[in-house]
Amino acid sequence: MILPLPSLPPELLLLPSPPKALFYHGDLSLLKRPKVAIVGTRHPNAYTKAMTRELARFWSERGVVVVSGGAFGVDVLAHEAAFPSTILISPSSLDLPYPPSHKPIIERIAKEGLLLSEYESSFMPKRYTFLERNRLIIALSSLIIIPQADLKSGSMQSAHTAIKLGKPLYVLPHRLKESLGTQSLLERELALPLYNPQTLLERHFPELALPLKKSKDDLLLYAQTLPSYEEAVARFGERIFEYELEGKILIKEGRIMPL
Repeated sequence: MILPLPSLPPELLLLPSPPKALFYHGDLSLLKRPKVAIVGTRHPNAYTKAMTRELARFWSERGVVVVSGGAFGVDVLAHEAAFPSTILISPSSLDLPYPPSHKPIIERIAKEGLLLSEYESSFMPKRYTFLERNRLIIALSSLIIIPQADLKSGSMQSAHTAIKLGKPLYVLPHRLKESLGTQSLLERELALPLYNPQTLLERHFPELALPLKKSKDDLLLYAQTLPSYEEAVARFGERIFEYELEGKILIKEGRIMPL
């Protein structure tokens, strides 16, 4: 399936060289939701692994889509923790899952999340396509989080893309001599330290910053993620209309909200 240029997400049209077309598998409604990029090293330490999972879950539970590149390390951890509220942008065509060892999670995202690529079928990844993929990840997202990065890495190139595009850039604080790339960004005041994701939520997505209410009702729990109307009806059917009539949920601007 192809998205021609006029149908590209408007965020991508701001790039100096936007893709001519996008190929996709999955749920296009994710493109209309708030999006956060989480990208980083392929070799995260234990602290980074734990925090990446925690951050990805935090955003997905609040209706924010996590965007990443499917790579080893931080990327795949973010996809797994945010699933199905995640978008994977591939450096290869969609008929060639990359990396091949991530085929199971890539196939799950194709069914319940969203896969994007600017490459036609049978296209193997090249060195330059990783950079091209990264520019789409950054452009598509409202803010960028880099949990860990080496000085000379694709993640640092993503950071510079974010800076050029004026995207808010956040990094995890690390001990000295760890994550030298993100520490360099902090030292040069090119990124802000991330201490509390709730602060970022209130700053960048104030409409989503309402506290989550505890509930045993699966539909009400789901409504706390502010899903689209179409997603909710596909999942719960007529219960959506029943809950609206009973005053348990509100349908506003194409989204389901708990009351």
